[in-house]
Amino acid sequence: MVMMRNNSNRAAFTTTKAAVDDDESNNNSASSLMKKMSFETKKPSQTGQIAKILAETVIRGGDVICLHGTVGAGKSLFARAFIRSALNEGLSLSVTSPTYLIQNTYEKDDERDTMKGVQKVHHFDLYRLPDEKSVMQLIDLEDTFSKTSVSVIEWPDRLGSLIEKAENRVDVFISASAEMNSSEDDFENKFGAVHEAHLLALDYGSEEIDNDDDGDDDEEEDDSNDDNHNPKTIRTIELKPVGASITERLEESLFSKKT
Repeated sequence: MVMMRNNSNRAAFTTTKAAVDDDESNNNSASSLMKKMSFETKKPSQTGQIAKILAETVIRGGDVICLHGTVGAGKSLFARAFIRSALNEGLSLSVTSPTYLIQNTYEKDDERDTMKGVQKVHHFDLYRLPDEKSVMQLIDLEDTFSKTSVSVIEWPDRLGSLIEKAENRVDVFISASAEMNSSEDDFENKFGAVHEAHLLALDYGSEEIDNDDDGDDDEEEDDSNDDNHNPKTIRTIELKPVGASITERLEESLFSKKT
C-alpha cells in the first residue's frame, strides 16, 4: 500500500561554496569516464520501459533523478512510470504531476515492503519556482536527499547549486524528434518487449497521458501540441550519471549491455 501526500514543509538549508566545489569535482571525476548513454523510443510505453528498468535495477535510496526537457517532451510520463515501478505499484497508484503543488510524496506504509531502501519517492515540478532561494523556503531538502528516499525532479535547474547535495544522481535528457535512427527491434533486443499494463496504457491515451509539466500554463504553448499526447512520438533519452556509486551501477546494468 502506498500513501500519497502533498508536502508544504519549509526548511532552512545552507551550504558553502567550498563544499559544493569539492562535491562537484568528485562527482565529475567519477562519471567522466563513462560514455554517454543514449536510446531512442518509438512510443510512450518504451519510454516508460526505460524508466521502469532504471527504477528496478539501478536506483537505490538516496538517489536523485533529474528530468530535463522542454514542455511536452515527456518528463511527467517518464516520472509516472518510474514512480510506479520504484514502489512496485501498477495502475492502482494514481500519479499526478505536481504542477501547482510543487511536490507530491508517495510513501510505503509498511517499512518491510521496500525495494533497495526506497520507502518514499518525492516527485517535484519546480517550474514555478524562480530560483534556489524559493526552493530552500518551500522544500525540506534534508528529507528530499535522505537515504530512504528517491527524488524525481522536473525542471531541476531551479535548484541551482543545491543539486550538488545529491551524492548520486542521474540526469535524464528527453527530447522529441521526427526521425528514428534505430529500429524497434533494436529496442526490444536490448530492453525486451513491454508487458506491464501501466506501461502499455501510455500508448492508448488513457489516464496515463495528462498535461506534461506546465503545458496548461497560459504563458506556455497550447497543450494540444503536447508531444506527450502523441503515441507515435519518437523520443531520444539520454542518461548521464553523476556520482561514483550511480555510475558503477549504470555500468553494470542493462543500459550498458551490447546488443
